[in-house]
Formats: sequence, structure tokens, C-alpha cells
Amino acid sequence: MGFQIDLSKFLTPAKVKDYIKRSPVNPRVFTKELYSKDVDTHPSPVYSMAEIQEVTGNVPLVVRGGEPVNVAGDKLAFSLIEPQPIDITDTLSAVDVMNMMALGDVAIEKLIQEKVNKFRRIVLNTVEALAIDSLDGKINYKMKVQGGYDTFEVNFGETKRKDASAKPEKLSEFYKLLTAMKLELQKDGYGNNVVTYAGVDVYGLLLDLSNNYTGKAIRLEMANGGIMVGDVLVKPVNSVYTDPQTKAVVKAVPDDQMVMIDLDAPFRLRYLAIDDLRALKQARTASAIATPLFVTYNDKGKNIELEAQSKPFVIPVPQAICWSKVIV
Repeated sequence: MGFQIDLSKFLTPAKVKDYIKRSPVNPRVFTKELYSKDVDTHPSPVYSMAEIQEVTGNVPLVVRGGEPVNVAGDKLAFSLIEPQPIDITDTLSAVDVMNMMALGDVAIEKLIQEKVNKFRRIVLNTVEALAIDSLDGKINYKMKVQGGYDTFEVNFGETKRKDASAKPEKLSEFYKLLTAMKLELQKDGYGNNVVTYAGVDVYGLLLDLSNNYTGKAIRLEMANGGIMVGDVLVKPVNSVYTDPQTKAVVKAVPDDQMVMIDLDAPFRLRYLAIDDLRALKQARTASAIATPLFVTYNDKGKNIELEAQSKPFVIPVPQAICWSKVIV
């Protein structure tokens, strides 16, 4: 029989929560700026349609594999959404195990904390991908299934759009476009605290227009990592994620577009309960298995497999998002 080592005392919910609290790994751009104000756990592995409708005003359309799920006529025949979990594994080799046994609890806990940081980084990268996906009013899960990938899409509703009719040749024309985008948001009660995230070409155009501007009628200054144009902050954005199926790099904002978002809108990030009996056994209660990160292990004799699970779900507010394609 191989070595037996008990890691359970290092992987309790309280311990993992403490590792996360002390972790240097932080949420990325859109997770931080849109979803960090309302982050919570949810004591179920499924999420209520009614709670989504409360945020967005819309009943979301759920699609799997390109086909609507459980739709009967014009009425949805279901009331719950089951987001797909993130499931990650990492292996501790025999050498790792021997070193841990020799050096004691302090070394073991340090190694476990490093692994938890690694898992947290993967989870937060996935949350950022979902946050980026949500900018068009829907999120797409790529689910790995036998024989390839399946898709699970939740459409929360249409975002706003105000495209440029011509290339802005002066700063005043760019400002008018921003004002028109803001007006689109105001039609649904948003637009009070907006930030505009610009693709590479759009931000380059704004820099050129700003350098050529000599007037005083429009407020123009560098602020908060971007440029204040009147009362609107325009920021460059380079957040991306890699599609797990195609391996293509997906930009949050295409080079020739910009997106205006009201940061005061009730964007939500929920971590749903892990539907795993090991998590329930460890947590004791069903509500306690709702956690940003559940970590357990399997002693396989020659090595130890660490396993992490998380079930994040982002809820965007489509009416608080306005896109614009800019002729550059």
C-alpha cells in the first residue's frame, strides 16, 4: 500500500476561505469593474428565472447545442437555470508527498495554499471570460462532453447600439457620439455613472482627436487610466480570453468598437452550490456548499490528486450596455 497522508485539515471550508482572502490573485478587468459590487453565494446548484428577471427585466432564453431548451409555445416550461461547473485537477507527485511528510504541517499548508492560488486564478480567468461574454447580453458556456464540445447559452436580452454614421473628424463629433450612446442608456433609466471601454483603433482615434483639439468648450483630460471627454471617461481595454474549443483569442471589445456601460446597474456575480456529495459531507449543510471554491483530494497511493470546483454565474444588465461601431 502506498503512503497515506491526510490533507483534510488543510482543506476545510474555513481554511480555503482564508487562503482566498490572503491570495495575491485578484479579479480581472470586467469582473472587477462590473461584477465586484454584488458578489455572493447562492445556496442551490440552480438559479431562479425570477431572480434574473428581477435584475434584467427579461425572461432569459436558454439554448443548448443551438436549440432552445424546454420551450412550449411562447411560454417557458421551466423556472430554473443550471450553470455549468468548473472542475480542475492537479497532481502532487510522490516527491511532493515525501517532502511534505518530512517538512511537516507548515510546508504542507504552504504547498496547498499555492495550489489553491492556482485554482483561484483559473476560476477567475473563467469568470472574466463569462464577464466579457456578457457584454453582448448573453453568456456562452462551452461544455466538454464525450466526443467534443456542447454549448449552453443564456440570452438575457438585447443590448443598446448607436453606431457612427461617419468617421469622427473632430473631437466634437466623437463627443456627440458618446452623448448619443448615453441617451440610449437613459431611455431605460441608466446612464448616470458610465464608463466607455474602447477598442485599440477607437482609442487611437480618440488620442489623435485629443492631440488636435485646441478648444475649451469640451472638458478634456487624462484621468483614471483613460481620457475624460466631457463627462464621459473613455478607457482603452485589452482584456481577452481564449476559446476552449477553437483556441481563438477573443477580445472583450473589437478594435473598431467601443462599449458604454453604467457601472451603477445591478450586475450580479453568484457562486452557486457545488453539486458534489463530498462538498456536502465536508460542509455539513446544503447552504454551506455554496462557495467560490471547493477543494478536495484523492489519495491514489503513488500520488495525490487535488480537485477544485466552482460554479460561477454572471447576470448582466443588457439595458445598461450600449455598443458603437466607429468608422476609423
